[in-house]
Amino acid sequence: MLMACLSEAAAPDQSIPEFSDAGPATGLADSAGLRASVYGTPPQDLAPVPQTVPIQEINIALPWRRPVPDVFWFDRRLRAWISPQSGPAPLAIVISGTGSDGDTAKVGMLRAVLYGAGYHVLAVPSPTFPGFIVAASSTGVAGDLKQDSRDLYAAVQEIIGHLRARIRITDIDILGYSLGAANAAVVKSLDGTEHRLGIHRAVMINPPVSLFASIDRLDKLFAASIGTGDAAAETLYRKLYIRLANYYRATEKVHLDDTDILAAAGSVLRTDSDFSAAIALTFRIALINVFFAGDLYARTAVVVDPNHPPRVGDSLEAIARTLRDKPFSEYFSKVFAPYYLPRRPGATAASLMADSRLEIIGDDLRNDTDYYVQTNSNDLILDAGELAWLRATLGDRIVVYDHGGHLGNLGERRQIEDLLDMLAGRWRGAAP
Repeated sequence: MLMACLSEAAAPDQSIPEFSDAGPATGLADSAGLRASVYGTPPQDLAPVPQTVPIQEINIALPWRRPVPDVFWFDRRLRAWISPQSGPAPLAIVISGTGSDGDTAKVGMLRAVLYGAGYHVLAVPSPTFPGFIVAASSTGVAGDLKQDSRDLYAAVQEIIGHLRARIRITDIDILGYSLGAANAAVVKSLDGTEHRLGIHRAVMINPPVSLFASIDRLDKLFAASIGTGDAAAETLYRKLYIRLANYYRATEKVHLDDTDILAAAGSVLRTDSDFSAAIALTFRIALINVFFAGDLYARTAVVVDPNHPPRVGDSLEAIARTLRDKPFSEYFSKVFAPYYLPRRPGATAASLMADSRLEIIGDDLRNDTDYYVQTNSNDLILDAGELAWLRATLGDRIVVYDHGGHLGNLGERRQIEDLLDMLAGRWRGAAP
């Protein structure tokens, strides 16, 4: 959306909140975790996948969609992707990570292994992806874990309703990575109450425990490794985007996701500070789009005049540059809280933050044996307390790998074997 131009009641207290985080800016990440987050799984360690996987794009208009601002004309329909088996099969729903659509490299890996294991695979974007915000969000203000997950649940119901006329679904499981992992768990919890889909198992891959604390941790990482001024960020942008531009010229590829950015970083950056900066930058790019859309829909006038919104063809570069230096705490205090507080009687800034923690479904995670977690001991989006909470809550339904950083071991043989065992109900706990 917005980053494409660079290469896409009473007012509440407007002070910037302090997000609770006793850990360092990088959570549990060490040098190996940072590098794993950038480089990912080495090719020789990847799980085998089918040579070909069928994939069909779905474009669906959703009845609750809000009026679409002119500048978002290209996102009127929600895009998702289905990889169907030829006969009856269980359906695996895959939810993408922060700011990503449903056809990223990470989704592609999960799609391939799941299809190879006999699943129909439905891939959907993150509710923080611009295309989802425009086509499927009931608020336009992303970042509320339960509300975003409710919008996802509604969208998936619409899609599966159409799919049932084409494919036979014998069971439904759900999984996601990063923020998509938390969304997957909440969607299953909602379904456990409403029983509209009959979702069986949920697997969370590298989930945050607190959305706001994890993003605040990444904002601290951004400030520590890049700084708060524009000059350092501009230098890093130029290093990475020159590399990306050359890549796109060679491949004629037009889609940009976090895997591409980190691949560019791995080819031109060398130090832990460089890797920290590249990781922080990928999340800041996602936040820029969320901030822009939220400000426009909520009419909070942080960077967009609600009475004179951008039109098709207008340059968005000045807005993008302004937002590039704004942390998540500013989105929270100037867009998110002003939108949600008047709509939730009795709510406070603290309660809004609490509502976007996995504790909102803590009882389900403790008592329903069909929830599972895969995470890493050096995941930079967690701190020690959050990792301990996951262990205590999930018990023997969690595996904590001793490497990988954030998603840096996605696709590794053992991670995929464990994932498939969890989805099939064969998981018996991590090996001692």
